[in-house]
Amino acid sequence: MALLAAAVPSSARAERPARLASINLCGDQLLLLLAERRQIVSLSYLAADPAVSALADRVGDIPLNSGRAEELVALQPDLVLSGTYQQRMTNGMLRRLGLAVLELPPADSLAQSLAQIRNVASAIGAVEKGEALVRSLERRIAAARPLPEGRPGGHPGGHPGAAPGALLLQPNLYASGPDSLAGDLLEEAGYRNLAAGHAVRHGTFLTLEDILLARPEVLVLETAIGEGTSLARHRLDHAALRGSAYRRIALEGRLLTCPGPGLAVAAELLAEARK
Repeated sequence: MALLAAAVPSSARAERPARLASINLCGDQLLLLLAERRQIVSLSYLAADPAVSALADRVGDIPLNSGRAEELVALQPDLVLSGTYQQRMTNGMLRRLGLAVLELPPADSLAQSLAQIRNVASAIGAVEKGEALVRSLERRIAAARPLPEGRPGGHPGGHPGAAPGALLLQPNLYASGPDSLAGDLLEEAGYRNLAAGHAVRHGTFLTLEDILLARPEVLVLETAIGEGTSLARHRLDHAALRGSAYRRIALEGRLLTCPGPGLAVAAELLAEARK
């Protein structure tokens, strides 16, 4: 994860920043978990949205921003947490205006999530908090893993059916692939991710026929608080996916988005459903 460390100047890492801001959903949540409240001068508006933020109830009266460079310049933070793609132009402008920016690329695995926690903790002077959070996540996710004979490829006889085959689906039948954070967590919790059979990495849109032919034992369906009716959502409720052949598990998508305790909660829910 050298790329992460290189994103913030060494001079910014040497001292504990007194003023922190975030214009990124995962940056918001990491600051809420690791920083002292008095350090946080602003979070993105997404931080307070319970549909996408697993820590929306912690935001309280922290000022929110809409991600514009002029908002951040007025706040004069010592460090801004940002994303790498949609906010690229904003990041460049902030740097040209003299602000330090730590870019957080999307974490595509549990290992990358833990590395990102450590990187942010180091950047804001909260190494001990970061290590405590990492240890807690590692312990809880390890407890959610099945016994060795129940893991994919871990059966003494190498029997591939030892773990239930599953698909983790978002609206419009988008399936999380093996090289995604949600897909990695699915396998950590003891399932075989059947999306891997479609030669995808991060994810892909499936058809109803794809799902029926894959013959999953479990369908993990991402949900969102306050989610309304839509054609994309309706596809998850198709009659063909409601037969007795499938066990359906509802899982809040906000638990699977960013590094943090939500990952452990998701692993525990998946493990309990597997049992």
